Amino acid sequence: MPNRREMMLGAGAVLATAGTVHASDSEGWAAAMRLVDATGGAEAWRRISGLRIAARHYETEVEEPYDNLILMDLARPRMRLMGRSAAMDRARVIDGERGVRRSEIRPAGPMTPEQVRGDLDWWEAHVYRNIWRLAHRDPQLTPRLGADGRLELYRPDGRRLMWYRLNHQGEPVHFAAFDAEHGTVLGPLSERDGGLRSPVWTTRFDGTFRVSITEWTGLASLDGVDFQNV
Repeated sequence: MPNRREMMLGAGAVLATAGTVHASDSEGWAAAMRLVDATGGAEAWRRISGLRIAARHYETEVEEPYDNLILMDLARPRMRLMGRSAAMDRARVIDGERGVRRSEIRPAGPMTPEQVRGDLDWWEAHVYRNIWRLAHRDPQLTPRLGADGRLELYRPDGRRLMWYRLNHQGEPVHFAAFDAEHGTVLGPLSERDGGLRSPVWTTRFDGTFRVSITEWTGLASLDGVDFQNV
């Protein structure tokens, strides 16, 4: 199972923001809405409150591929993550500041505050969660166009949360979290239930972490998902 920022779609490496020239926020919102429209439209995103994502992961640091499942709340910092193969059986749950994890070699136990913080950072800058937030016109997000044309999202404290590179249709083809320079490349989009669209595969920019998505489902409710026990 990948580390906190690699779980599902991986992490990026950092792009320094110093000296970046930004277009007006109105242009940023126009690009943001192109992204929302290209991935299914605001109405479709507003119908869901969570995601279920199943994928096969290929990682050069792991001996064999493994299956990964993520159940994630888009509105609250809650997630359940599981990775399994013939040699692997790992799970962790996060609910706010509390986290529990187990593995094939370690019984269930609490996560450290640093481990929880890492997963919360991953959740905050998640590629799909922030499209959902843009669809809701979240006032805590400020979208801007960077000097190189990338769509950048900023937090109220002025720190860049993440960026997306869009193609001519407004589809996301590349993204990274926080200060990352390279991040994750996204494959072609496929239409999902409810009209949403998501990539069929993703890969870290250097190919060392690749993902083939086998299920991508928007959830109207996360009732019944256990975010307390592994």
